[in-house]
Amino acid sequence: MKKMKKMSTVKEILCTALALAMLLGLEACGSSTGDSANSSTAPTEDAGSLTELDVVLDWYPNAVHTFLYAAQDQGYFAEEGLKVNLISPADSVDALNFVASGRAELGISYPIDLLQAVADEDMPVRAIGAVSQEPLDRLVSMHSSGITADMSTLRGKKVAYDGIAISEAAVRTVARSAGLADSDYEMVNVGFDLVTSLTTGSVDIASGMFINDEVVTMRLAGYDIDVWSLQDYGMPSYYGMIFVANSDAYAENPAVYEAFLRACNKGFAYMKADEEKAMEIIMNEMNSEDNPLDEEQQKQSYETLLPLMETENGPFLTMKEETWQTLIDWMLENKLIAKSVTPADVETSPTLG
Repeated sequence: MKKMKKMSTVKEILCTALALAMLLGLEACGSSTGDSANSSTAPTEDAGSLTELDVVLDWYPNAVHTFLYAAQDQGYFAEEGLKVNLISPADSVDALNFVASGRAELGISYPIDLLQAVADEDMPVRAIGAVSQEPLDRLVSMHSSGITADMSTLRGKKVAYDGIAISEAAVRTVARSAGLADSDYEMVNVGFDLVTSLTTGSVDIASGMFINDEVVTMRLAGYDIDVWSLQDYGMPSYYGMIFVANSDAYAENPAVYEAFLRACNKGFAYMKADEEKAMEIIMNEMNSEDNPLDEEQQKQSYETLLPLMETENGPFLTMKEETWQTLIDWMLENKLIAKSVTPADVETSPTLG
């Protein structure tokens, strides 16, 4: 779901300044050379012969991006003839905007955002691979709240959300599946203060917390919480994160994007194979003064993410038409997109073999 992850004020300013500096470099130089700290340490090709790709992340580097940094570090991109620049955004929609405008070749975004961009704004973007096979956002309540797996226990409770229509619709779907009317509970717009609103007791349950971020952080801080998947209560399943590309650019040269995804697959295999090596990538390649990472938080995030990024029914990066269709149907039913689109309008599955 569309939202920026929470950070301290100082960190947010630092990350935004860094991202803006990178983006200004893109404007001034045409194709960015990226952050020198993100350049591959094991190139296997002459840099001058490599095709350069700018990839806008969904947010600051963290465990979910391990496969990308592994592909860089191990030279998998270079093996595919690519030089990849990984760019942290200033805003969660930067990936879509930069890809649509041709200022970046690829980005990491979210299916709901992509559907709205295509259906409502006719943006020339499409998904080419799923970074996570399952959603990452969850409902979270304090164990003392009295809320149980029977969501009828939401009756009379206060539910925090981030003020976005999609987030509200998700809560309504869950509550209605339990037989509740909209008036049976109170929706509280807390912006991005989901964790604070929950831990201070100003609400009983919060929607939109990420299982690999806020949930991990709260548990490490010692909070006794219960975590619920919206998909158990009427919400359709969808991909947690996706790679997006410009539709026209992809049509002109699909081989470049296929090469990128092959390298990502190798990076994911490296990420899966050895947790110790994966943690070294995270703490050595992604951790910095501007982006300080807590090792234990990242370790637990890594362990949480692996079974979601690839499942029995969905190998890493693969997508299914029916998954997109059920999400499209739900968004239409809840008036979250103005017109109907088909899965073919928003996604394509390149050949990765």
